[in-house]
Amino acid sequence: MRTTPSTSISIMRDLALKRAVGVFLFLGLGALAVVARLFQIQIVEHRHWAQLAQRIQEEVVEVPARRGSILDRNGIALAYDVPAYDIALDNFHMTKPELLVDLLVDLLGMEPSEAASKVYREGYFTWIARRVERSLGEELRRKAQEMDIRGLLFFDTWKRAYPQGYQAIDLLGVVGVDGEGLEGLEYRFDRDLKGKPQRLRLVRGRDGVVYELWVEDAGEKGTDLQLTLDARIQEICAQSLDWGLGHFRARRGLAVVLDPRTGEILALAQAPRWSPKGEDPALLHPWAITDPFEPGSTFKALVGTAALEEGVVHPDDLFSGNSPYMVDGVPIANAAQHSYGTVTFARGIIQSINTVLIQVALRLGKERTYEYLRRFGIGERTGIELPGESPGKLDPPEKWTRVRLATISFGQGVAVTGVQLARAFAAIANDGLLPQLHLLAGKSPSPKRILSPQACATMRRILRDAVAMPGGTGHHTEVPGFGVAGKSGTAQKAVPGKGYSQEKIMGAMAAFFPWDAPEYVILVVYDEPSWPRPTWGGNTAGPTVARIIREMAASGLIHPFPRFLNTETSSYNR
Repeated sequence: MRTTPSTSISIMRDLALKRAVGVFLFLGLGALAVVARLFQIQIVEHRHWAQLAQRIQEEVVEVPARRGSILDRNGIALAYDVPAYDIALDNFHMTKPELLVDLLVDLLGMEPSEAASKVYREGYFTWIARRVERSLGEELRRKAQEMDIRGLLFFDTWKRAYPQGYQAIDLLGVVGVDGEGLEGLEYRFDRDLKGKPQRLRLVRGRDGVVYELWVEDAGEKGTDLQLTLDARIQEICAQSLDWGLGHFRARRGLAVVLDPRTGEILALAQAPRWSPKGEDPALLHPWAITDPFEPGSTFKALVGTAALEEGVVHPDDLFSGNSPYMVDGVPIANAAQHSYGTVTFARGIIQSINTVLIQVALRLGKERTYEYLRRFGIGERTGIELPGESPGKLDPPEKWTRVRLATISFGQGVAVTGVQLARAFAAIANDGLLPQLHLLAGKSPSPKRILSPQACATMRRILRDAVAMPGGTGHHTEVPGFGVAGKSGTAQKAVPGKGYSQEKIMGAMAAFFPWDAPEYVILVVYDEPSWPRPTWGGNTAGPTVARIIREMAASGLIHPFPRFLNTETSSYNR
């Protein structure tokens, strides 16, 4: 059929109309979809998208507070914060990764493999290094800019510094990368030391530029901690132990110096010392606090003072000093199986005769012996402000046989910590007042009366002779002009399942001066000294105590007492 012009026009008009309807329908559906999406975003999902927009535009940043300093008794800083950087990498926007790896190796001392693993790590954010010294961080930033390396991020923070080296680090403890105390006083007083971080709110564009910033919370610097420690005495003790470890070929050593009148810890050192490059985390734990040991013959002073207090013995009472002494059919010997004949009680202390103290302890009895040892603080924590303190070991008297009582009289079958033993001697030095040990400066807690001044004065005189007399086991501790008194101790180390070792010992010397009005108590203990031969506490720990006293005098911290510059006459020299 032929189409007429009018028919063609009609067909074209219908086609155009259909197309127009299709276009309008498409546009209408599109508009409807847009409206629906807007409704979903603005009404249904309004909270989600509003929060997302807010996160993009606003950030809350916490700037760590400056941690409180730790000071010695004279205000000398032992640990304090210095400005530092936490350095991170925006891996997504990073440029020139090969050059960045080399830069991290050169400036931060990283191994190439470590640097590469951080730089080429998948993700948007990688920590490069934490608590980097400010000067080193600035140098890294400057060189990265010069080399057109992008992507490094620098965050202001603080880093712990130790102006006296790592002196007393086993007491101070360490701080982790997030600024929390991990050991020692840093851990124990973390809440006080760390302060309150500053909170900043900022508006940042999508280009990363900060357009607005304000302080939401000013934060607060951490509280300083002042200690009873004297940094000078602490270093003298540490150096003396370093010397002693080499000279006496010991595995480790400890030294405690305290004021017996107040209980203030003036020094608490150990060797070997912890180093950030070291691999032994145990060196961060002060073993004078955490590791009990058998005290050996230092215990004779405690048992002897208890016997004097109870009146069951007097300095001139006579005893058999022969070896062995039989207790319920068990022979118990003196050191080196030596026999001394008939000797006084005082001589039994001065020459450290086991068999004399066995007889004294049997007179005293197990209940009273136990009671006085508990009075001395044996078997309980001292309460010093450090984590991890051990109570030592003192079994109740119900578990004691007469043989056990006999061995406890010379420090076998009981375990003490260094601070416990030093505190017990402080009570004898302080006329029977047991002090509360403490490391924090301030008001000293009141001491507790455990013995009479008379019994303690008698024992101090005997212990003076143990040092002043050539035959006394503490004679290596003598320093002319200071009136040193003390008691040595040598304890065989127990070997699990094998009894007591014939080779491995603990060597100790507990001393105080001046003997008639003590101002200082010094305890030195060596674990497994092996030189000279034979090896005793008196010829290892004793000379170390003397060295500490001489070094304190050479530093002008103490001075000789005129009353001791002339030759003294012993009261108990029989």
